[in-house]
Amino acid sequence: MRNSLGSRLLALRLAALLLLPIGAAEAQPDGAMRWAGPFRTMSTAAAGNIVGSPAVAPDGTLYIGVQVGSASSASTAGILFALNPDGTEKWRFETPDWIDSTPAIAPDGTIYFGCWDGILYALRADGTPKWTYPVDAYIASSPAIGGDGTIYIGGGTTLAAINPDGSLRWTFPAPDWIDSSPAIGPDGTIYFGCWDFSVYAVRPDGTEKWRYATESEVVGSPALAADGTVYIGSRDVNLYSLNPDGTLKWRTELDGGIESSPVLGRDGTVYVTTDEGRLHALEPSGAERWRFPTTGQTALNPIYSSPAVRADGSIVFGSSDNAVFAVRPDGSLLWQSALGDWTDSSPLVTSDGSIYIGCSDKSVYALASASSAMLTDWPQLRRDPQRTGWQPMGTVPGTSGRLTNMSIRTLVATQLEERPIIGFVVGGTGGQTLLVRAVGPTLGDFGLTGWLPDPQLAVHSTQGLLDQNDNWGLAANAAQIAAVSATVGAFPLPEGSADAVVLREFAAGPYTVPISDAGGATGVALMEVYSAGTGSGTRLVNVSARSAVAGGESTLIAGFVIEGQSRAILVRGIGPTLAEFGVPGTMGNPELRVYRGQQLLAENNDWSTAPLAAAAASQGNLVGAFPLAAGSADAVLLVNLPAGIYTAQVTGVGGETGIALVEVYETP
Repeated sequence: MRNSLGSRLLALRLAALLLLPIGAAEAQPDGAMRWAGPFRTMSTAAAGNIVGSPAVAPDGTLYIGVQVGSASSASTAGILFALNPDGTEKWRFETPDWIDSTPAIAPDGTIYFGCWDGILYALRADGTPKWTYPVDAYIASSPAIGGDGTIYIGGGTTLAAINPDGSLRWTFPAPDWIDSSPAIGPDGTIYFGCWDFSVYAVRPDGTEKWRYATESEVVGSPALAADGTVYIGSRDVNLYSLNPDGTLKWRTELDGGIESSPVLGRDGTVYVTTDEGRLHALEPSGAERWRFPTTGQTALNPIYSSPAVRADGSIVFGSSDNAVFAVRPDGSLLWQSALGDWTDSSPLVTSDGSIYIGCSDKSVYALASASSAMLTDWPQLRRDPQRTGWQPMGTVPGTSGRLTNMSIRTLVATQLEERPIIGFVVGGTGGQTLLVRAVGPTLGDFGLTGWLPDPQLAVHSTQGLLDQNDNWGLAANAAQIAAVSATVGAFPLPEGSADAVVLREFAAGPYTVPISDAGGATGVALMEVYSAGTGSGTRLVNVSARSAVAGGESTLIAGFVIEGQSRAILVRGIGPTLAEFGVPGTMGNPELRVYRGQQLLAENNDWSTAPLAAAAASQGNLVGAFPLAAGSADAVLLVNLPAGIYTAQVTGVGGETGIALVEVYETP
């Protein structure tokens, strides 16, 4: 138990220290071709196709499956390609049948995909096989990865739940084929469609929660809103909006059958394509806002590509017209870029200025994108660039996980008003033994430059100064500090280092920990709070940090661990509202991102536009957070996260600098 905890906490430290963004692609006109080769003939067979969609890992590696040979060929095969961001081949993995399944990438780099041979494959990031699991008959469905690492995929008439080690967790039998790719809600519910004309909701234990009958086959994947609404289309030409309990919210009849997956814009607009060749935009109420092309214009050829919404609000999709289209938020054409043939593949919009899409000419195309991906409720196929199909946003009552072992990485400035102030709250009654550390010099052992040479910390309660330390080895309880650090899994501090540590019992209540340098220097420091004892009815419930944010290594990062079960967490990145408390030089427009390892889970810029904004405000009142004015540029996220290691990062939009506050709350 402790060894496992130690590994997790070390991973947290490394994640907080080493998490780096992927470099941006060279600027080109929006929609311009970046490359389409050398994979003009990814399959050397005369027949074959690319109908699956690409996925991209945090390091920029692109994964996509292809078909080799025709359906009537005696030697059909498949290939999963790993491509570098410049389009060159990294490696390939061959299978005995077609790969139409879109790969999903786990936080540890494992690539999961299905094959027409009925097998779910798990590959390591270097392309070597990790394990395989035979699901059923052919697999056209794409895998989804739950927050706990469970892989869900449809094969034949079976929905399978597979553990990360390749062992079977359970199977759910369906009355007909499952082409639909499952999607996972924040409470672990798995949603998928079936050829029996139904939409299914299955509990995390594999039992049926509900089913909803449509009037034709359901082959597309659902999109899940943060409020629990399930959006899914059917070949019966209707788009369905279902409540979390499976009752109908609304359905809207469109101009053709729906085999693609709907996606959601920042304002809740639902975008979906039809086999009659149109992109439809629907209000959250189900009323049609517009269609492209308009009713008076000639429709495109059938569209099976799911759209993707970019951060500027534009919508990108592929078509059977041998082109990729980009449409403005008002439904007018922004641009179109020619392909060598038709495409059923769904575009992948990344944060590095790229749009990737597969094509039936056996090519993968990379287009320049003037706007990054939007990450709101469900902005593109399978929600995120790793195509996990998991929705982390949403509140789930009664979750019992708990926040433990929180950390803040920040810049310690020389100016008094810019020096960081760390805060944490011990909830409940009684006392809790905590290990509080301010680490500077030892950060150099992890390759971080610009660290604070001689950090000192002072712990203040509401009664005044409680404790303080400069060099941890000079503390009276130094031997106990070293022993407890090893017990809770904190990385060791060298004997005689200038890092600062306090180990003591803390009563329930709020605490502040200003960090400075004994010699007045500036640099990056890591402040950590570890639960070092069971306590008597007390627990860590909040950590916060106010600091100068200057970008790069001066990004404000809060790390936290959730143990036990899942927990709804409120995360806030505050800038302009700090000015109301007399703080000078505040950041005018902070941006907040929550990561699991290098996987971006959610982001927000301007809290009023965040998913679950009203619920976030309500939860803020419950935990005692100061209120935010409607329309302020502060950032807020309410996420439901399973046990694991996470970081919250605050940066300024457009590289803006200033004083910002990051807060992480365990919600009731």
